[in-house]
Amino acid sequence: MPAITVKNQAELDAAIKTAKGGDTILLAPGTYSSVTMTNIKPATVLTIQSLDTKNPAVVQSLWISSSNNITFKDLDVKRDYRPANDWETASRILNSNNITVDNVRFSGGSGDPALSTGVGLSIRSGTNIKFLNSSVDHFGLGLSVQDINKMTVQGSTFRDNRRDHTNFSEMTQVLIDRNNFVGLYPQDGEHPDAIQFMTAGRAKANTGITISNNVIMQGDGLGTQGVFLGEETGNLPYKDVTINNNLIYLSGLYHGINVVNGSNVNITNNSTLSVADERSTWIRVENVTSGSIVNNVADEIIAANSAGVTLSKNVSLVKDSVALRKIPDLHLGAAARVAGLVLPGVGYNPGTSSSGTASTLQPPKLLLDLNFASTGAIDSSIWSSDETVSPLAAGAVSDGMVRVQTGSGVELGRDTSRQLFSLSAFTLNFNLKRDAPNAAVGQIMGVFKSWAINLGANGELTFTMTNAAGKTSTLTTKGAKITDANLHRIALTYDSARGTAAIYVDGVVRGTAAMSGSTRAQEFWGVYLGGQFTNAFSGSLGDIEVRDAALSAAQIVALNANSSVTATGVQAADAVRATVVNGAASTAAALMSGTTVDGATTSLPTLTLLGGSVGAGSVQSPLASAIAKAVNAQTTGSLSKPTSFLSGSWMQMLDAFHA
Repeated sequence: MPAITVKNQAELDAAIKTAKGGDTILLAPGTYSSVTMTNIKPATVLTIQSLDTKNPAVVQSLWISSSNNITFKDLDVKRDYRPANDWETASRILNSNNITVDNVRFSGGSGDPALSTGVGLSIRSGTNIKFLNSSVDHFGLGLSVQDINKMTVQGSTFRDNRRDHTNFSEMTQVLIDRNNFVGLYPQDGEHPDAIQFMTAGRAKANTGITISNNVIMQGDGLGTQGVFLGEETGNLPYKDVTINNNLIYLSGLYHGINVVNGSNVNITNNSTLSVADERSTWIRVENVTSGSIVNNVADEIIAANSAGVTLSKNVSLVKDSVALRKIPDLHLGAAARVAGLVLPGVGYNPGTSSSGTASTLQPPKLLLDLNFASTGAIDSSIWSSDETVSPLAAGAVSDGMVRVQTGSGVELGRDTSRQLFSLSAFTLNFNLKRDAPNAAVGQIMGVFKSWAINLGANGELTFTMTNAAGKTSTLTTKGAKITDANLHRIALTYDSARGTAAIYVDGVVRGTAAMSGSTRAQEFWGVYLGGQFTNAFSGSLGDIEVRDAALSAAQIVALNANSSVTATGVQAADAVRATVVNGAASTAAALMSGTTVDGATTSLPTLTLLGGSVGAGSVQSPLASAIAKAVNAQTTGSLSKPTSFLSGSWMQMLDAFHA
């Protein structure tokens, strides 16, 4: 098994002509115009590899035809490739068998991927082709494969291509496993897909497809589709398809997973997620005669004209706000981590054990932080739920508050505020100011047929809730006396576990009542400020916040501190708000001037609501004390990644890749 070292193109060409099975041709560092092989068919494997894996040889193209038993390893196949025609190919493998591409980078250059053109690698007609641990970037289409029997694409990376990462057609027995896809930049209405199978212009159907353990992320790219098996001819159905344990996180387009016309199609354990917008990223099958859709999480699950498909144990996020709130990075877009997109027990599972223990600190999460400016509503929470059904009325915003009255209010878009439904516990706090002491009274805000807060003529507040089971309960304050035109801070807390609701006015509890159950699931109406189908109070609303837990009386006082204290109090209250938003011990530690070392929080001065960080002996607020105790209670595991602590080598690699 001799090793032949070559230093230039002429030596490489000569070595290829004389090489035998079992030989290894080692390319010294440098640039080679191409590896060209025609009718090279050794009896055993011939390997072409970089001599120095830390300084790989640069090959401008691979051009392989009618050859067998070849392995390409540790090469950089790259050049600044901008062909005039998008069908032109930078590298190709044609009519060849037993070809392995291992740890090879295919690159069309650098710069704006939206300007990329051509095909990175085209593979046509052959048997037993393996594309392993490799990468493709900066092409119009990354990898195009047609008419291959036994194809493996595994452990590879596809990023920063323009139109598609991979295309497949006329395939038999193909495995696409443990790959990463990120960043497509389609132009002029192009149909972008991470993994696409097609039948248009083809003579043979695709059979024996397994797509598993892949991570598909939009990153900084444009709207993209995930796994798309389209059947354009109508007579080449897919057969024996398994799509299992993939994470797909995309926005702007509908097809997370889409299979049209097939049999024995099984879609299991996938997470197909998106930042909430008007377009649901779904799992969808159409005209599939047999198969299953089981244990997936997606915006929607659709089986059209597919009566033979079994559906069970799936989670639809447009209907399940509880599950939606359990996915911590759902609304972080390009900043989302793989670990933060896992819903325990359903959908994608990274399949590795955690190297640390999960934090027991679970502070309330901020679901809405709504303020107003002349440009419109602004939600500063991670959910960005500031799309309104209609633009704000001209002149409606003053001093950061929006004015409402009968016939004029603000409705949040349902598609972008799903986290505000099906709540078993919550805290709603907001600023309220009547137009005048005798201004009109009525509904302040609510969700039609679910819950509402009203102001009565006597200045008292009433909270009415119809829970998911249809039971209606009412809470009315006593002593609120909002009969002036001053600014008031209102807080409503509800906890189904305790079975109680409470209303606070300016930090003082003014009413409690027994209530039970969760708020209703999302139906046809969004959160409405004012009176949607009834009379509204006349006045202004601002600084509207919703959290997913019932705060204590001390915490309510702390959150209201900025309404009556100095600037330092405002800063400290904002710091507490940041802690609650991020929901992580590491953030709390940072806000309190602490550090994290090997998962343990150290050097923690106490955060006060009236002056930031103070030394020993200072009086701390109850909320700051509670946070400090919770942080100090966490002594094991890693705090470097808030909210989720899934790790292990595979998880670390994924998060590092998608960072």
